[in-house]
This record gives sequence, structure tokens and C-alpha cells, in this order.
Amino acid sequence: MDSDWDGVQVLLAPLVLSRDAEGLYLWSMTSQPGEGEEAYEARHLDLVSEAAELGYAPAQFTRGMYYLFGDMGPLDPERAARCFAAGSSQGYPSAQYEYGLALLHGVGVATDRVEAMRLIQAAAAAGNETAQDFLQINRGSGHATDGHE
Repeated sequence: MDSDWDGVQVLLAPLVLSRDAEGLYLWSMTSQPGEGEEAYEARHLDLVSEAAELGYAPAQFTRGMYYLFGDMGPLDPERAARCFAAGSSQGYPSAQYEYGLALLHGVGVATDRVEAMRLIQAAAAAGNETAQDFLQINRGSGHATDGHE
């Protein structure tokens, strides 16, 4: 093999061709030789979206973050919450944390403080450091911050 890129292509090509969600997501994270920024971003977004629709939790989380902050597309808190809910239902800690925040603050979804804290605690228990920090900061305060630093 001439380069690391050749190795990536060999490993991921069968997964991408079979439309494997994880393979598509991984492929979306690599720029191709000679690919410009605009072309990369368009391909990346298409592949992340496809992987998310196929049910891959990391892609659902990534897509949710794009909607939450208006990156690579429109700002859409409702769609962000749906993406986080989908990833959260699979036990993906980052999605649990973000969906918990959405529920806590009613961003894109109705407020549900009990479910919000359950999800944030689950994310923390799974090792999500941001969720752990959030719980530590808010322990005993009786209130919650927005959770984004």
C-alpha cells in the first residue's frame, strides 16, 4: 500500500458499498485525496445523514449536534432533540446527555426534569465526562445550568 489512505479504502470500501451504517459514518469522517472542502462537507453530511437514518447512534448524535448549533445546515432544535432521542434510546452516552439537557430545558421537546436527570445520570455512569461534570457542578444546587461550556 502506498499510503494510509490506501489502507482506509481497503478496509472501508466493502462496508460503504454494502451501505453499512458504521462504515458510512467512518467514511464520512475522512476526506479523499484531492477533495475540496465544499465537496467534503457535502459528502460528509450526506453520509452522516444516511448512517443516522440507518440507526447508527454516533451518526444520530452528530446529526443532532449539527441541528442544535446550526452547523452544516439549519438551526433546528426539534430535529436535534429527535436525533438525540434516537441515539439515547440505544444507550449512546453523548446522546443521552444532550437529550437529557433538551428535556431539562425544554429545547425542541417538552420539559421532563425527571427523565432529563435519569438520562444525564446514565450518561455520567457510562463515563461521559461532560455529564459527570454537569452533575458535579449542580450537585445540591437545586438548579441546573445549560450544560454547555
